[in-house]
Amino acid sequence: MARRTINIQRDLGKKVSLSSESGSTSSTIDELAERMATIDVGFQPTDQRVYEINLERLMPDPNQPRHLLPYDLRQAIHAKTMSPTEAMRELLERVKQGDMVARLILGSDQVDPVSEEDSFSEERGLLALAESIRTTGLRQPLNVYQVDDPTQTVQIVYRIGEGERRFWAHHLLVQHGYEKFKSVRCIVDTLPENEDVIYQRQEAENAARVDLPSIARSRSMERIKSRLEGNLSVDETSQRELQIAIGQKVKSFTGRAIGDRMVRNYLSLLKLSPEAQDLVEAALLSEKQLRPVMRLTTDAEQLALIRQIIEERWSSRQVFQKMAERQTALREVSQSTVEQRFEKRVIDAAKIIVPLLSLPAESYESTIMVLAHRAKDLKTFEALQGLQRTLADILQKATDLIEAERVEVPLGAVIPPLNSLKQYLPFDKFQMIEVKLWGSQILDQLLIWQQRDTVLAHRLRPFFRQLEAEAETLQTGKPTTLPIVLSQPSLEGQVKYTVQSGELIYWAHELLVKRGEERFKVMKAELG
Repeated sequence: MARRTINIQRDLGKKVSLSSESGSTSSTIDELAERMATIDVGFQPTDQRVYEINLERLMPDPNQPRHLLPYDLRQAIHAKTMSPTEAMRELLERVKQGDMVARLILGSDQVDPVSEEDSFSEERGLLALAESIRTTGLRQPLNVYQVDDPTQTVQIVYRIGEGERRFWAHHLLVQHGYEKFKSVRCIVDTLPENEDVIYQRQEAENAARVDLPSIARSRSMERIKSRLEGNLSVDETSQRELQIAIGQKVKSFTGRAIGDRMVRNYLSLLKLSPEAQDLVEAALLSEKQLRPVMRLTTDAEQLALIRQIIEERWSSRQVFQKMAERQTALREVSQSTVEQRFEKRVIDAAKIIVPLLSLPAESYESTIMVLAHRAKDLKTFEALQGLQRTLADILQKATDLIEAERVEVPLGAVIPPLNSLKQYLPFDKFQMIEVKLWGSQILDQLLIWQQRDTVLAHRLRPFFRQLEAEAETLQTGKPTTLPIVLSQPSLEGQVKYTVQSGELIYWAHELLVKRGEERFKVMKAELG
């Protein structure tokens, strides 16, 4: 998916100067209610009131089945290590960096329905909703509950019952200078003593919506299941009964029952990794599109296929077709992956080639030539000649490696390579480690961010995955390409080394030393 600069200000319309509104909304509503009480207007006013509430006093419900933000930002908000305002800023920053989930959430990379069977009626993307609110106003207030928050002893805090997308659309408008939307119209309800009432309201609303993402429907069914399963045993028969009961519960909301098999299909989607669930929800993929995904065995395979479905805009029919083609092509592979099969063939070939390489060059060369002349068909003759050339190339490369100058470099003499880190850190954080820290101090700081800062941990995840893999290779002694270093004299008269290639190997040494592996204080390298 090609990256492109997104002008969100343009999408939200031309900004105009806004004067602050005077007067109290609630007092106007109260006056209207009093007049309605003395005039026969055909209905009686209820006890509900619509109030303007500051966005900072509203908090999303962490148990809401429908999720809008990526899981790491939701966790940070729930843990109170990040405010909703900060979360929206981070989401916008990720859009600039080309993050697929963030772009889909905002709608800056629209993935239009590819066929009628996978279509949705809802306008996709938070940008579309924010633009609608900016131009026509908020037509449906949020439903919120007043809650007691021990961390807020002065201000009243409200938890969102229904309307989280409208809440985040207001935050998006505020981030682009529309101060008018710092408050949002809400209907305030009393928090029920039994919070199951809130969940049942959310489930009723979710079950009735045709535009609900499949993964959100799965979470809603999972919550229904958790309340029902106490009345049933957990053997196989009762699990089917439980799934039938869930389908009947959905029927009570929508008027249409869902079969136990469909309930099972929806619940299976919750086995996807959090990262995959974020993509599925942001792209509004249907349950039918995801069925072939659930047949894959690893998170990496599932995530790769989900990305392909989104990028190439496959309908459910196309997903099934592509997977059928893939299974046909890999039928001979059995249960192993293509990579595992290739690795096995390379190892088998190496077992055959090693004895040949141990012979003098003239011996294996003459033997191969004799076999080639004995070959009864042209393909075998050409294959044996190719083997001779391959063996000669292998021996030449092995000779080149032996002749290359190898050195053992103390880690303290290596200037920490930072190019591999630049892409994972914001500018201010990168500048801090570049200017103020050195060697193991940099790694210490990265590990602190990984443990304490949810947002930075998300950004650094790919770096640490590669780092752990490289460290494991070093520990087990598996063959690996040596890093290339250049020597240069320092002002103190000591030799310093810069890493030209293999930066991760350096950081893997630092990580292993931090874990008490003293033997990795010296790094083997090739002198460039």
